[in-house]
Amino acid sequence: MTKQIGVIADIHSNYTAFKTAVGYMENRGISEFFLLGDFVSDTTDTRETMQFIYSLADRYDVHILRGNREEYFIGQRKVRRGETEGEKWIFNSASGSLLYTYELLTDKDIDFFESLPITFKYECEGYPSITCCHGSPSSDRELLQIGADNTKEWLKKIDTDYLLAAHTHLQGNFEYEGKHYFNTGASGIAIGAPGLVQCLILHGTDASEPGGPSWKAEFLNLPYDVGYVIDAIYDKGLMEKGQWFVANNVYILKTGIDYTPELVTAAKSLQEQATGRPALWPYIEEKYFTSAAGDLGIPDFRNFCK
Repeated sequence: MTKQIGVIADIHSNYTAFKTAVGYMENRGISEFFLLGDFVSDTTDTRETMQFIYSLADRYDVHILRGNREEYFIGQRKVRRGETEGEKWIFNSASGSLLYTYELLTDKDIDFFESLPITFKYECEGYPSITCCHGSPSSDRELLQIGADNTKEWLKKIDTDYLLAAHTHLQGNFEYEGKHYFNTGASGIAIGAPGLVQCLILHGTDASEPGGPSWKAEFLNLPYDVGYVIDAIYDKGLMEKGQWFVANNVYILKTGIDYTPELVTAAKSLQEQATGRPALWPYIEEKYFTSAAGDLGIPDFRNFCK
């Protein structure tokens, strides 16, 4: 007996890419899905994305876990309610994109995020079990890169022969000591795949099939209307709110080249060098983001998109 599961992660409010992936999978007869976190932020269509998740879960068998972005929004609500200490986000290049998304979320959405696990073990009689996570089984922020030492360590530690993750925005797989690692890549903002939705279909076989119980990953790179997504960043006000961070996202959408960690780290460092004081995120001045973006070669997409 064979089985198919559609796996989608790192949507980042890109409803256009999300519905492209789901539509393709539905046409392939898939009625079971894994959603591996980071559903919102960085592009504009947060409300549409959340409604589509709820609708998908109503129609199909959907297994959902929490990503690091969901953690951010849970934490920011606690800060704004006075339940914990922390920095309130502001509209600038450091946190403006996050605050833009936060203002589109409802308490229902954030309650939903809080209800989700950061990992789950998928078990179906006759098929091998799969350990599923966003980052790693213990942290939604840990990066499990293909072939990395920490990825190998996790493959040794887990009690399944299959590990499925996301978060890196880089699609791929490898085998280590007889265990298998699959990373679905990013559906919303894919590194190295401009204009494409990255996702995968798991194909499972049980003991009745030749070769016995196993899972194989079919990696997908599907074209979608990325032009709409980029235009919406301007038309719906996200660029104005998020400035250089969002300009960097446009650069990724156009080219597949990602300078996100370098941009934030460099801007913070430049401010610290100039002032001689620690720079507290998100209070990093725009001029340092401008300098950092120039040094990295990120085009100034803040005022135009063509």
